Amino acid sequence: MKLISLELKNFRQYRSASISFPDGVTGIIGPNGAGKTTILEAIAWTLYGAPAVRGKNETIRSNSSEPNARPSASLTFELGGQIYSITRSLDPSGRVGQAVLEIDGKPVRSGMSEVTEAITSLLGMDYRAFFTSFFTGQKQLEFMAALDGRAREAAISRMLGYDRLTKAREQVNQDRLGLEREIQGLEKGLPDPEDLARRLNDAQERLNTAFTALREAEIRHRQAADTLSKLVPVKDESDKKAKAYENLSRQLELHKAELQRAEERLLQVRAELADLASRRAELDSLQLDLKRYEEAGAEYKRLKALQVHEAERQQLAGQIRTLEAEVERLESRVVKLRSARNEQEKLAAAVSETQTLLSSAEAELQRLREELVAKRHSLEVQIKQLTKQRSDVQAKRNQIAQAGREGACPTCERPLGEELDVVLARFDSQVSDIDRTLGDLNAQLSGLSRYETLIGDVAAQRNKLADQLESLRKEKSDADARVKEYETLLKDIEQRKAELTKCRERLDLLPKGFDQFRFQELQRIGEELRPVRERAVALKAALDREPTLRTEEADLDSRVRDLRSHVTSLGQAIEDLQFSNEQHESISQEFQKASQAVADAAVELERCKGDVRSARLLLDAVEREQRDYEERMRELQSKRFQHAHLRALAEAFDKLRADLNDRIRPELEYTASQLLSVMTDGRYNVLRIDDDYKPVIVDDGEEKPVISGGEDDIVNLALRLAISQMIADRAGQSFSLLILDEVFGSLDETRRQNVVSLLQNLKNRFEQIILITHIESIHDAVDNCLWVEFDENSKTSRIAERRAEDFVEMAV
Repeated sequence: MKLISLELKNFRQYRSASISFPDGVTGIIGPNGAGKTTILEAIAWTLYGAPAVRGKNETIRSNSSEPNARPSASLTFELGGQIYSITRSLDPSGRVGQAVLEIDGKPVRSGMSEVTEAITSLLGMDYRAFFTSFFTGQKQLEFMAALDGRAREAAISRMLGYDRLTKAREQVNQDRLGLEREIQGLEKGLPDPEDLARRLNDAQERLNTAFTALREAEIRHRQAADTLSKLVPVKDESDKKAKAYENLSRQLELHKAELQRAEERLLQVRAELADLASRRAELDSLQLDLKRYEEAGAEYKRLKALQVHEAERQQLAGQIRTLEAEVERLESRVVKLRSARNEQEKLAAAVSETQTLLSSAEAELQRLREELVAKRHSLEVQIKQLTKQRSDVQAKRNQIAQAGREGACPTCERPLGEELDVVLARFDSQVSDIDRTLGDLNAQLSGLSRYETLIGDVAAQRNKLADQLESLRKEKSDADARVKEYETLLKDIEQRKAELTKCRERLDLLPKGFDQFRFQELQRIGEELRPVRERAVALKAALDREPTLRTEEADLDSRVRDLRSHVTSLGQAIEDLQFSNEQHESISQEFQKASQAVADAAVELERCKGDVRSARLLLDAVEREQRDYEERMRELQSKRFQHAHLRALAEAFDKLRADLNDRIRPELEYTASQLLSVMTDGRYNVLRIDDDYKPVIVDDGEEKPVISGGEDDIVNLALRLAISQMIADRAGQSFSLLILDEVFGSLDETRRQNVVSLLQNLKNRFEQIILITHIESIHDAVDNCLWVEFDENSKTSRIAERRAEDFVEMAV
């Protein structure tokens, strides 16, 4: 696999970046946090999607990008002579993504998960295997230095993927334990086969006994039903006569009761008609008093109407007196308030003039204060910036002067030589210019005191105008209240005079002629004759019922004659029926006994049927238990077979893991020795790994007991690359790409240069070696160099290329 290019848009801190990956050793250099490892993350995300990113997809979009910007990454690489291109992108929310895989410019697969599956199949390894082989993470050159023998073996086995065999064996053992529990459960629930056979025989015998009892009950039920069928016609005939006798007797009793009620009501009606004749004579004797009552009532109504108007007349007179007094009081107050409007106008003009003067004073005061604050702030900011600039320049000058002519430049680590005096002179000139400027700015800052005096004078004038305005506003408010009261009084006087006119006009229109003495006399007459009128009304109401009573008397007389005829007819019909209640009771008792015998036989028959059903259910339950026993025995035999199979499979996994572990050391020794030979130009050809997986250099057939720090770096690098080679070989991939991320750890400068030289020796074996580091001093030792820079202001990273002369300028 060979990387060609990487394009980033709105990815993490990269707004836009384009990276080309040449052959040879390429250094990606930048300070910590600049975004170097983000480049590896982008390659991983492009290949394998979400599992390869730190956090979730929602965190990928750059915080400095536009609100609706879509993050995306495109990776182009070569594999097996074909060019592959993968592009992944997300919507602004990071929840919905798109992915496209192209081969030689033609799309072959789309979709986030679909592209991930295609890459996994193409490379023959998942995300974990890919990064364990092609990538060496931060500080991994000594990844096993602190581990003991068993821990080293476990770590290498895990990197090679052998831990999956352990997981498979553990899963097999879990499945086997589960089967053991199921087998124990099945064995505990199995019944005794002999007891099951005995219960099956008992259930069959019980069913046969129940069938015999059922047949006998059916015979008894038929005999009782035959006896009952012979009594049915006799019982029906007797019931028919009893029902007819009962109906005739009930009708006879009803007609007799109705005849008695009609005769009693006829007597009551005739008595009421006799009483009405005496009431008519009493009503005729009351006619003179009734006429006198009606005449007095008509005159009383006329005077009653005039009495209502008399009360209104007295009320209107009182209102007129009250309104006249109110109008006099209001006109007196109006005379006192006639000058209020002129005072209001004078005070309004004074308030307006004072407000104008106060606004001008406040505007001038605000202008002076803002001008003072702006000038003071501007001068203080300039002084602060220049003071910091002078401190920085002086510190840099002292640092360079202390280093001297033979000292190394802090940036490029090269000696300054004859340029030292020129550089120091430039710094001294800068310090002098800054001091002069600072003196001028401090003088201007001291001269701002005149603004304070001017602001105080304007503020005093504004306060005096504010007090004057407040006093005028209070006087104006009092004048406004008097004017409002004056206008309100004028309206009230007009309203009261209008009401006074209406009251006088209404008084003139009211009728006259009310006589209080005659009105009281008529009230007395009414009270005296009211009982006579009420008695007459009662007598008239009673006499109104006479026509109704006459009609009711005739109807009752006819009804009595008809009822007497019906009673005679019903008595003759009962005599002709010739019904005997004793004979009917005897027939009913005999029929009841026969019905009870049938019912008892039916109950016995149903009980026998229930016994048959119970016996049948019991037999079915025992037979189902027998079938369930046979089925569980077959299931138990099957699970015992599966248990034996899983035990054999677990043993096979153990044996396979032991065989693979036995092969790790020889293969790892062989691969690491080849790499060691290449990195040391044949100086060392053999790297032996002992039983504790500790690597040892073999020199001229003998183990080298003591090695230097540089040789230790060679051994660690060879061992790590050998593991990566084995992973790639198992995936069927050529191991032509190597990416090292911050592998130097705490190595000093000499050992770092040695490791870079070793990587140079590996260029014939690896087409591309990408070295990511924050150490700038290695730029001369690599073939190609990409610089990652981070802008604190925009919070974005960018890729830059620097020329050799750039380092000279930085050093100066």
